[in-house]
Amino acid sequence: MQKSARAPKAGFFQLTPFLVFVSAFLLLVKIFPQVDLSKTDDFPLLACLIAVIWALFTFKQKISFNKKIETFVSGAAQPTIMYMCFIFIASSIFSNFLGMMNGVNSAIAISFNLIPASFLLPGLFITASIFSLIIGSSMGCITVFMPVAMGFASQLGINPAMLAGIIVGGAMLGDNLSVISDTTIAATQTTGCKMSDKFKANGFLVLPAFIATIIVLSIVNYNLGGSIVVPTQIMNASTFIKLIPYGLVLTLALLGIDVLAVLVSGSFAAGAIGVWDGSFSTLTAITSIFDGFYAEKKMVAVLVLVLLIAGLAKMIEVNGGIKYLLTKFSKKIKNAAHAEAAIAFLVFLINSVLAINTIAILVTGPIAKKIGDSAKIPAKRVASILDIFACVCQGIMPYAPQLLLAGALAKISSISIMPYLHYQFFIFIVAVGSIVKTRFKK
Repeated sequence: MQKSARAPKAGFFQLTPFLVFVSAFLLLVKIFPQVDLSKTDDFPLLACLIAVIWALFTFKQKISFNKKIETFVSGAAQPTIMYMCFIFIASSIFSNFLGMMNGVNSAIAISFNLIPASFLLPGLFITASIFSLIIGSSMGCITVFMPVAMGFASQLGINPAMLAGIIVGGAMLGDNLSVISDTTIAATQTTGCKMSDKFKANGFLVLPAFIATIIVLSIVNYNLGGSIVVPTQIMNASTFIKLIPYGLVLTLALLGIDVLAVLVSGSFAAGAIGVWDGSFSTLTAITSIFDGFYAEKKMVAVLVLVLLIAGLAKMIEVNGGIKYLLTKFSKKIKNAAHAEAAIAFLVFLINSVLAINTIAILVTGPIAKKIGDSAKIPAKRVASILDIFACVCQGIMPYAPQLLLAGALAKISSISIMPYLHYQFFIFIVAVGSIVKTRFKK
């Protein structure tokens, strides 16, 4: 019994399930080029399922098949994963009720009066960034703003993938910089850094990326020119009443209430207002609670994919794959720049395997602190690198929960959002540039 509980020897073979996942997806795309990846998540689901089956044969421990399945299930059943799945369900309910009561149209009408057409795209990015910064949750930000962004896309004829990319970028900026986000807490706790110090260190890198994103979005907005024609908005008392669910959600989120509780409260408010103003009956409200989830194939696919990826990551971790990475990249570091690059690459690589940035930081943090101490890198710099590169990875992977949720709410594939993740690419360039700068520092 003790032998079966002993950790397996770390090796590259235990990382191959992740490689199988990526390879299977690329192979499916190559074999079936006629499939529109912007409208389906079937390929990632099948690729992940193939990787999970392969992972069952990578166990070095001599354990029963049932134990292997238990390992997979334990990964999928982690509290963090279950929490995300409930957010997926709650966000679909909230979004569905907003649509039924025409709350999205009311929010768009108000937004048109607050954000001029000439500054629509940068305005959306700034608003999403500030909201995510305050509440410290990228998932919560995406859930609240994506329906409004898709309303803009529908009314103005703008590419929904571009608007989704703008919202995801703002959400990840705020999540990375916020002092109350789980990634910030994980990065500061594992490196022994003060939150205020980490915020300042991150701020110096985030600011140029933020400004560059605003400039690019302003140029895109200008080039769209006449295509952004704001229709006449009819506003009355009902318009403002239908904004109550949004106001409730924003207020509760700013007060620090849990995102899941916020979404449930918003859903009840939207349902009650819809019944009150005659948008639908009480019976329709009751029978439509889960329609937003059941009727949307993408949301179901997203939930299943997150469970599969979490279970796959758990098997890779239990088999020593993550330990192998940590051991390999903690060696042969010659200077501070090498140390920073190793920390960045480590957390990026592990996050690409685990697909949960907070867990990736918790796993990488202790070894990153050792690397930082050996190279005399300040703790705030180590924490900043950990958080930024984990969030960059989380914000560009098509199978990360943030992009999957954005794709599901926008009714497009998460892959189609990737070309429009302007902020993620800019912060990546700025962060890498800061490491290069370290190399030439005396």
